[in-house]
Amino acid sequence: MQVFCLATSERADVECKICGQSYALYFERKSFEERAAAIQMVREALEHHHLHSADPDVHPQKAFTVPEWNGPAHMSGAAILGGAPPWAA
Repeated sequence: MQVFCLATSERADVECKICGQSYALYFERKSFEERAAAIQMVREALEHHHLHSADPDVHPQKAFTVPEWNGPAHMSGAAILGGAPPWAA
């Protein structure tokens, strides 16, 4: 399952427990169990960003997907099926 992660200062689904950056999440699938597992994957990815740098801006500046893929994040299945806002591109 893929998740589209978009930094936000407004409605947040998850926050990085290290730096507090907030993210709105958009999911390919909507079941509670799949979303819970995906949220855990996002939390782990956010922590992983901090392993390689002490810089406070370690997270991607643009939207990103978990798990990562090589295409543009705004064209991911999670962004399209999850209803991410068009301006996220």
